[in-house]
Amino acid sequence: MEKQNDSADEKRETESQDQMDIMLHDSLNGFKPIRKGEIIRGKIVKADEEGYLVDVKYKMEGFLPATEDSLLRLGQDKVNHTLELDDEIDVYVEQIDEKNGIIYLSREKARYIMLWDQLVNAYKTKKPLQGEVIEKNTSGLIVDLGVKAFVPLSQVEQNFITEQDLEKYVGKKLSFFILKLDKAKNNVVLSHRLALEKEREFLRQKTLANLKVGQIIDGKVVNITDFGAFVDIGGIEGLLHISEITWKEIKNPLNLIQKGDEIKVKVLDFEKDEKKISLSIKQMNPNPWDVVEERYSIGDEVEGKVVNIKDFGGFIELEEGLNGLLHISDMSWAYIRSPQEVLSENDVIKVRILDIDKENRKISLGLKQLMEDPWVNIEKKYAIGNTIEGKITQVTSYGANVELEPGVSGIIHLSEIDWKYIEKPAAVLKKYAILPLQVIKIDKKDRLVFLSRRLTLPNPWQHIEGKYKVNDKVNGQVKRLKNFGAFISLDEEIEGFLPFSEITWEEIKHPNQLLKKGDQLELKIIEINQEKFQITLSRKQLLPNPWTEIRKKYEVGTIVEGKVVNITDFGAFVNLQENIDGLVPLSEISNHKIEQADSVLAIGDMVQTIVTRIDDRRKKISLSIRRAEKEVQKRLIKDYNKRESSDRILLKDVFGDIFNYKD
Repeated sequence: MEKQNDSADEKRETESQDQMDIMLHDSLNGFKPIRKGEIIRGKIVKADEEGYLVDVKYKMEGFLPATEDSLLRLGQDKVNHTLELDDEIDVYVEQIDEKNGIIYLSREKARYIMLWDQLVNAYKTKKPLQGEVIEKNTSGLIVDLGVKAFVPLSQVEQNFITEQDLEKYVGKKLSFFILKLDKAKNNVVLSHRLALEKEREFLRQKTLANLKVGQIIDGKVVNITDFGAFVDIGGIEGLLHISEITWKEIKNPLNLIQKGDEIKVKVLDFEKDEKKISLSIKQMNPNPWDVVEERYSIGDEVEGKVVNIKDFGGFIELEEGLNGLLHISDMSWAYIRSPQEVLSENDVIKVRILDIDKENRKISLGLKQLMEDPWVNIEKKYAIGNTIEGKITQVTSYGANVELEPGVSGIIHLSEIDWKYIEKPAAVLKKYAILPLQVIKIDKKDRLVFLSRRLTLPNPWQHIEGKYKVNDKVNGQVKRLKNFGAFISLDEEIEGFLPFSEITWEEIKHPNQLLKKGDQLELKIIEINQEKFQITLSRKQLLPNPWTEIRKKYEVGTIVEGKVVNITDFGAFVNLQENIDGLVPLSEISNHKIEQADSVLAIGDMVQTIVTRIDDRRKKISLSIRRAEKEVQKRLIKDYNKRESSDRILLKDVFGDIFNYKD
């Protein structure tokens, strides 16, 4: 084994010495040393079918085969060199054959190594590369950099694109940055988006450096939103607000521009730090509002075109870029529900100028002002108390709207439909019906005439005393339930009111606990108010009052026993019988001062109490444990003193240790 090692060492020493001799010989003869694995420059000096002889400025010429295996994998397995005499090329030294006087070369390996050196350098230094897009697939683009490289779909553009958008890139030469590099796997991932961003950033800086307010600049519409358009003015986007597109009042100014349009814009304002730029098209032209007061005056009768209709009115174009509002309230003296009843788009109409607000750029117009006002002398035409005829134009939940004449409207309130309560106005009033109505009020400010149908009907309350009297018992039907009581129909024309407090002696939270719509009840009249058209009824006054019996059973001073059912901060509730509880205040629980009732009592305790107060109205019984103890003692002593013989019961037998108690 040692002999073999010695032999190998001797061989290496010999080869090393030979190389040193060759280098020394070459150096002495003026040749630059060439080593295996180097990339060198050479010139084609001879060509034949087998390959090329290459002058590499060495004592031996190099040989480059005409065909080599492809290392760059661009759709071919072999590379056929097509070189001519005197062509200079870079080659890779495969082998130096001193014995046969030839150097074997590879152009493909040189290209491969040099290309990867270039890729690595571009990757490390983050420099862009040029490449041609040769194909697309579902995931992105394939680029020829000498090796095949891949551009993911998300790295193609700055904006979102789909697979269908990729076709337009095939065949184009573009700039790319390397995102990922793996020589071992021959894998290169590129980004065109980063290159665009770098280019855009350079252009942006240049644009910002020269940007000035008032400047007119070329731009391209890159995006349109509901509120305006974003315009690229050179590496940076500015906002062209919808209000800055045109002076002309149109439904949607955005219809005047499209994505991709090349336009000129004026810089209104910009914040360099925040990269916010406001742009305008319309302000490149004179503002018609600047001379509005010179061309128009309040009171002028002018002609205009209806360009837009809204629920609240119509916009009238007086001239290009100068619109006025014809509000619905100024279209007609008569009530109209919709502007479309009067206006149609593109109509040319005459209007009167009511107001000019130059500062806020508003012109108010009127159409009805060109007609006679029907509210002049309204009190003479519709005097209060007069009965007139009116046509119902709308039935509502609160009553009805009435037209007396074009431009004069009235209202019938729910309470003025009939002498009795009307739950649904539509059950009595019909649209377009013409009715006799009495004028009860005129509101000139809001231009409304208040009317009454009720006052044109016979008054059932006029002789109510002959029909109903206080303390009468009457039968009625429940018509409506409210949380404050119930309304009772006594006959076809008269309703009475049953207050919540007069329904029952019991504790209830809502009338519907005992009553329901349609119930027939026997009731007592307790009040008649003819001026307010109101009869007040009572149900409970025809029922026995349970508190009459309770007052008899639990007179003040009565000793009663009960169970503690609830303990609060202010005392304890004691149950005396079913549904009857009494309250023992905190101060009445013990002869000693206590802070909390539960320090002495517990729920479920049986206690002896004395009735201290009964409140019929509030239905409350007040009790005392402390006083009950004293009262029991007092009564026992009194009973003892009545006895003739003292040997029957001794005081100590009655009170035990109570006489021995010391504070």
